Amino acid sequence: MPIVKPTVMKYAQKLAEAYIRYQVKDKETAKKLTLDYIMGCKRILVSNQYFPTFNRKNVELVTEGIREVTENSTITVDGKVRPIECLIYGTGFITDPRIYLKNFDCTGLNDIHLNDVWKDGAESYYGICVKGFPNLFQLLGPNTVLAHNSVLFMIEAQVSYILQMIALVDQSHSDAIVVKDQVQEKFNQDVQHMLDNTVWQSGCVSWYQQEGGKNFALWPTYTWKYWLKTKTLNAADYYFLNKAS
Repeated sequence: MPIVKPTVMKYAQKLAEAYIRYQVKDKETAKKLTLDYIMGCKRILVSNQYFPTFNRKNVELVTEGIREVTENSTITVDGKVRPIECLIYGTGFITDPRIYLKNFDCTGLNDIHLNDVWKDGAESYYGICVKGFPNLFQLLGPNTVLAHNSVLFMIEAQVSYILQMIALVDQSHSDAIVVKDQVQEKFNQDVQHMLDNTVWQSGCVSWYQQEGGKNFALWPTYTWKYWLKTKTLNAADYYFLNKAS
């Protein structure tokens, strides 16, 4: 409920903020560690050991940006030099398929290319198939990653759905299956509409979003709803193709 109703999440956030103040003795450090956005908008840190680390005398929390890295120090934007012996370069990970698939040349009907189709943002149908690309089946495609549950559940539902598509192609004596344009477009309109009022779109910038704020990554509602929608394939959502066509 707090995921799809950000106002409810605020009550949980008050509890989390009190927990930070309880674990971190220095008030200024605790303030720096406290979120300035609604909890859940970015991935939540769940740990009993992280916050007490800042009570140690050999630990300093630096929130200023790094201006320069030298061979033996870091220099932050305020000009302060901090000597270092080891630098861990934790930059996160790339989640936008337009970036991590940029060297994957996937060609669909009428010689269209996936990179071109997705240049303004990755979209699919249930994160599994893409209009114009017959027999292209994905796992954890656009808008089927989770921030609140296990993606294994989604993968299992997607594998089951893909097996249904393969069986249907075989039963219909077709060579390929491709989702109808209007079906995918309606699905993505619905997904973005559902995301509008969630905690993930409540004002922060996160890896869930592409430039401009569109959430391309997350499933917007409960996982059981995804399972229910993909449990039985609707053949009317697809075109069945033969080589002759």
